[in-house]
Amino acid sequence: MKDLGSLHYCLGIEFSQVEGKLKMSQAKYIDDLLRKFNMEDSKTVTTPMDPSQKFTTEMCPKNEAERSEMEDIPYQSLIGSLMYLSVATRPDITHRVNFLSQFNNNPGKLHWQAAKRILRYLKLTRDQSIEFKKTGEPLTAFADANFASCTSDRRSFTGFICKHAGGAITWEARKQRTVALSTTEAEYMALSETSKEVVYLRRVF
Repeated sequence: MKDLGSLHYCLGIEFSQVEGKLKMSQAKYIDDLLRKFNMEDSKTVTTPMDPSQKFTTEMCPKNEAERSEMEDIPYQSLIGSLMYLSVATRPDITHRVNFLSQFNNNPGKLHWQAAKRILRYLKLTRDQSIEFKKTGEPLTAFADANFASCTSDRRSFTGFICKHAGGAITWEARKQRTVALSTTEAEYMALSETSKEVVYLRRVF
């Protein structure tokens, strides 16, 4: 075993420790992604998604001709790369990446454009980081739900984030397991998932 000193880079994550603050970011990983998918010269956008744009399975290729057009497009590779980014340091793209991953088996051109939009957003926000410092504040959690947001099966999305020491330590954005019959029911499902995460974290602490 060797002491390699302070941690600076590990598994695509950059660490910075200055004046009692710890920062985690993935600027280099984002740069590598932009080069890999030829998006270095793309125009930037201020949001990872267009809230007015709805995606359904109807947009997926329906015949062999349409599927053949998508065969050489590395959609699954991009979503997988973005998934690691969203799990490690970028909760701001988690919802969109999770949503687009539903179309991994049969993506269409609009899905590919939406995935590339995330790269354009990351190019603008490449230096964004999660910062931890002593705050004296207790574990804090936020939860929300998007009622019946999936047009294919009418299921809602749960989103939550837990913060400690001034930074996000765990988060989630995924489709709910059952169909909620009202906004209130969807919100309670989100609160239930968040509460379970908080109980787990408190036991760890």
